Amino acid sequence: MFNGFYSFLERLGYPHPIHPTEVHMPIGLIVAALIFRIAAPLLHRPALIRTALHCTVLAGIFLFPTMLFGVMDWQHFYHSAWLFAIKVKLPMAIVLLILVFVNIWLAYKRGPDAGVVFANYVVSFLVVVVLGYFGGNLVYGGSQYQAPPTHAAGMKVFNANCAGCHPKGGNIINPALPLANSAATRDFTTFLAFIRHPSGPGGAPGAMPPFPPATLSEQDAKELYGYITHTLEQH
Repeated sequence: MFNGFYSFLERLGYPHPIHPTEVHMPIGLIVAALIFRIAAPLLHRPALIRTALHCTVLAGIFLFPTMLFGVMDWQHFYHSAWLFAIKVKLPMAIVLLILVFVNIWLAYKRGPDAGVVFANYVVSFLVVVVLGYFGGNLVYGGSQYQAPPTHAAGMKVFNANCAGCHPKGGNIINPALPLANSAATRDFTTFLAFIRHPSGPGGAPGAMPPFPPATLSEQDAKELYGYITHTLEQH
């Protein structure tokens, strides 16, 4: 759906997800809001209470593009696969958005120093921790085996297209059907046919999206196959 946009970024030299570049803003601001709110009475600086509110307002503004790019990255890089981390992150992000704007409303209705506003800062911080944990797990939890230089290109293709669902050659959507040492990798012809038209056991449709030549060239598929068979399947 957003392939044209990401292709444009790749031509500019940026082939990476966008969400990580944006997510630091709302997370940092929500953490800062709690710190300023706690520091205000400790340092006898009541003005910091309003600073905490200003951080919350900015966090609410940055949440919109952050969530949008998160959904776009999910569709483009993970092909909308319902990974467990995604199932947690999507509703938690909505909860965080609601908390932020409810807190802004409460601050203007009851005052930024109200106890309920402080409680909301704490809850928002906890939600941010959960989001950060599952976001980090999505990116780093399935860190891959390092490939020798001869298969570095294949590792790059794997990390960009496959690592989200197949960390270390596994299968987080269906653990009983790992990628490594599967029937789909017995030879390159079989592997190429499978990634072009994925299917489950017995030919049933699976959750894996197809990778047509426009998305993954045959040369990239060869590099990918080499990495899978000479690195992932050797561990």
